[in-house]
Amino acid sequence: MERDVWHSLYRRMVLGLSLPEQAREHRGRVLLHFSDTPSTFYSAMRHLVDYFEPLCIIHTGDLADEVKLELHPGELPLYRKKLAELRSVLSPLSGDRLVIITGNHDHECSVREFFPEGLVIEGGARLNLFGLDLNLSHEPERLGTPPSRFNLFGHSMPPEVDADGDKIFLNGLKAVHVLNVDSGVVLSIPYPKYVDDARFNRKKVGL
Repeated sequence: MERDVWHSLYRRMVLGLSLPEQAREHRGRVLLHFSDTPSTFYSAMRHLVDYFEPLCIIHTGDLADEVKLELHPGELPLYRKKLAELRSVLSPLSGDRLVIITGNHDHECSVREFFPEGLVIEGGARLNLFGLDLNLSHEPERLGTPPSRFNLFGHSMPPEVDADGDKIFLNGLKAVHVLNVDSGVVLSIPYPKYVDDARFNRKKVGL
């Protein structure tokens, strides 16, 4: 019990994470969705991976979001350094349990080098993972049509898209998403303020 209390305090006070009350009941039976992650968030990512013990992690691009390779290609060495850090965070998962959709600020060859066993995809893809139909893309405009049951993306804040019947749209730029593979329930975990602050500082030079 004391250990759980300590972890809860560490989560909130140090990492800035606030988990839904029902989070515990989903552990071990979920997919985790991240997108546009600055390296300042890697410690929190590690905590979420350890806590939820996901069946699969899906990252919809811009793995080291503070490094804007599309605008500054000379920063590739820095980007690769960040990928090395991220690899240690995602190391509990391998093979097709790690799916990466490369973003506009990613270097696909480097991503494949650092995550050789992961499923690395340029552009987007439709996948069925653990019984969930997924439509994946970095940019919302490049999601496949018609929509799938779950449509995961990042990159920008388009106008809100309401659920279309049983179709659900999840923007990984807004929150980390936890998808239960048994029930289809989705939990959203807001990014800490320090992540949003970093993004706002960078968005002045483009997405």
